[in-house]
Amino acid sequence: MKSNNKIYSIFILLALLFWNPISYFLIYTNTPIYSIKAIHIFYWIVFIGGILTVILIQKNIFNDKVKNIIFTIAFIGILFSAFVLVDRAIGLVSGNKKTQVQQQEWLIFEPNSNARYQTLEFDWVANINSLGLRDREINIEKGDKYRILCFGDSWTFGYGVNIENSWPKVLEQYLLTNGFKNIEVINCGRPGQFTGTYKKFMEKTVPLLKPDLVLVGVLQLDDLAQLFTNNFIIEQSGPIETFIRKGKSVVIRYIKYSFKNFLSPSRMIEITSNWKKTSTSRISDFKHWQKLRFSTFNDSVQSLFKSGNLAPSLLDYYINYPDRIAIFNNPNHPATKFSIQEMNKDFKEMRDICYNNNSNLIFINIPMNYFTGHTVIRTPSDILNSYFKTNNNIDSIYRSIANTNNIPYIELTNHFIGLQNKSEYLFKYDGHPNKKGYEEIAKYIGKRLIEKNYLQ
Repeated sequence: MKSNNKIYSIFILLALLFWNPISYFLIYTNTPIYSIKAIHIFYWIVFIGGILTVILIQKNIFNDKVKNIIFTIAFIGILFSAFVLVDRAIGLVSGNKKTQVQQQEWLIFEPNSNARYQTLEFDWVANINSLGLRDREINIEKGDKYRILCFGDSWTFGYGVNIENSWPKVLEQYLLTNGFKNIEVINCGRPGQFTGTYKKFMEKTVPLLKPDLVLVGVLQLDDLAQLFTNNFIIEQSGPIETFIRKGKSVVIRYIKYSFKNFLSPSRMIEITSNWKKTSTSRISDFKHWQKLRFSTFNDSVQSLFKSGNLAPSLLDYYINYPDRIAIFNNPNHPATKFSIQEMNKDFKEMRDICYNNNSNLIFINIPMNYFTGHTVIRTPSDILNSYFKTNNNIDSIYRSIANTNNIPYIELTNHFIGLQNKSEYLFKYDGHPNKKGYEEIAKYIGKRLIEKNYLQ
């Protein structure tokens, strides 16, 4: 009996060679998950629990059935740790860049990931660097450079074009050619985001990269609307659902970084097939009224959704929120008032983050077709765009938020209204700027930065 207890104890102690806080530090310290407190706590619990279990086994407290269960758990722990060590050995032998991910939590995206977006309107690739930004590899220390960070959603990210044609990178080239030789502009955009998430990204990114200037690209109406819709989604999630969702996310990320060389996260993701599956599934689940609404869409729009050539997120807006523009262009609507209050809070916090890191902050109002007259085919509600162009309340809302927080403000609406050919600057169905559209955004921002001496 005592010899069997020794065997059980040896297996537990072998497992604890991996499942302890020191080993966790040595193996995971250079991965983004090392900052997750829940995993630290888990390793401490396993280690302390394992030591107590060995003591209890030596005192012969457990029966054979319990010992066999403990042995199985210990064996699985040893097997898991062996695979992790093999994965690390593969990384060392191959010199894989994925073993060199910075210790801090990734900034905006999964580091070293890649995705290709190929539709009938565009074909472009999003390559994410080791810091988790859609940009070239960046030295954390800026040296003598004047560094600008650009936060925003898909319009700042450069959706629809390769990185060199996104407005932050075109802005960098514009400033370089206009005599600012030491300038560096970094793209910190991410699709689907809004001021509440820009603030969170800034909390990590600004203290690390120490920019001289931060530009926040706030999309006309969309950022305001998302402050309401995302708050509603968050409030509808109960504590149990939230705990399960977060727990699942932690487990997935732990597995991913335990076997980062086996799983090869740098594999190119083809987005179009994912879009097609998602849109097809949503359309098949439509209720009767949703099917009726979808049938009123332009035939080309319907076809593009079904074939995966338009983002499923647009389908959700078009079907379930057709009055979105009318609501958030109305400054007196309760939803708009709520969003204005939230955006004011976000900009106050963003301003404080920048101030504490000796960075200046500028509010950039990024224009949409609804308010500028540019041609994008979306839904039958497009007929109202001329009304919104004439009755634009968004710009005054954004301007007021900037003034309230004493933040410089740049507005591009009139510039885009003044562009002659309204079909040359945005993708006809997707609605994002094309190469020419991003160039207009970048050059206008660059001119204003120079004219107003914001680069001093």
